[in-house]
Amino acid sequence: MKAPESFVRRTIRPLAAYGPPRDPAAVPLHLNESPTDLPADLKRELSDRIARSDWSKYPITSGAQLAIALARAYGVDADAVLVGNGSNELLQLLLFACIEPGDAVVVAAPSFSLYSLQAAALGARVVEVALRGADGSFHFPIDELLRVAQQSNAKLVLLGSPNNPTGTTMNARDARRLADEVPGLLGVDEAYRDFCGQDFAPLLADAHRLVLFRTFSKALAAASLRCGALLAAPALCAELRKVQLPYNLSAVTSLVAQALLTRPELVRERVALVVSERERMAGSLRSLGCTVHASGANFLLFEQEKRPASELHKALFARGVLIRNVSSARDLGRALRASIGPPRANDAFLSALEAEL
Repeated sequence: MKAPESFVRRTIRPLAAYGPPRDPAAVPLHLNESPTDLPADLKRELSDRIARSDWSKYPITSGAQLAIALARAYGVDADAVLVGNGSNELLQLLLFACIEPGDAVVVAAPSFSLYSLQAAALGARVVEVALRGADGSFHFPIDELLRVAQQSNAKLVLLGSPNNPTGTTMNARDARRLADEVPGLLGVDEAYRDFCGQDFAPLLADAHRLVLFRTFSKALAAASLRCGALLAAPALCAELRKVQLPYNLSAVTSLVAQALLTRPELVRERVALVVSERERMAGSLRSLGCTVHASGANFLLFEQEKRPASELHKALFARGVLIRNVSSARDLGRALRASIGPPRANDAFLSALEAEL
């Protein structure tokens, strides 16, 4: 008799599940979360509205209302917006709808591992293009990305800007060039865009094969909500809606997300804090002898030569500080990634690092 797991798709069996560290730590700086929570008064107001709502009904219009609010905020047509349970669900939707076995999907390396994992699960040929240059820095090699995409006849080029885990950003000119010249779709994950002022939404008016992913989990400080958006040509969104699960976003999530869109000052304050702390932390890391890579996100990638990354990671955790060990990724042999937390948490991290170096 065959084992139940033997019926799983053959493209999935060799894969390793994505999962961030779940170990508890007094100073958790490993998930790129917001350094601040939502204001207590806003939470109370929303809790009252949620309590008064009817929980027995399907959220038939909630997602559509949120899409309209997002379209207004982003300056795009409402038909060009899809909402989902985090941007990851929408990435999965795009891959499910567009990628067939054997299709080429081009990704940067290193980048968010879920890009490759989800594409490979569908039988795609995942083609990597290195971000690290000969000088040791990270940048998007536009000519090489185009060469590889055209050579492989890629159906999708999938990039993050700012990129996780390197923090590398792409400018609008290069994004437009890629969108115009790749043979298939260009997907850009803009999860961290607020921390560098990036906004590729205006490109959508003319770049009809560009797909953008956005999230409420970072600058909007609502990771527990699981809310994200996909922005793309209305014709593509119409096709994706055919296979998107009905009522995929809860009424509660939609309600809170719409309320957050009316409070842009909260994002501005949070971004200002992150950018200030990011620069302060980068300076402190350099003073400790670390190489710190340029970042447009709410985290820093750094390297040091004194100890192996896995050893230093464990030593910091023993001191109650949890950051992300990314040294197993391509070209990141001694690299660690630290999220930008509140000042007190950042100080605790820097003190622990100094003690271990």
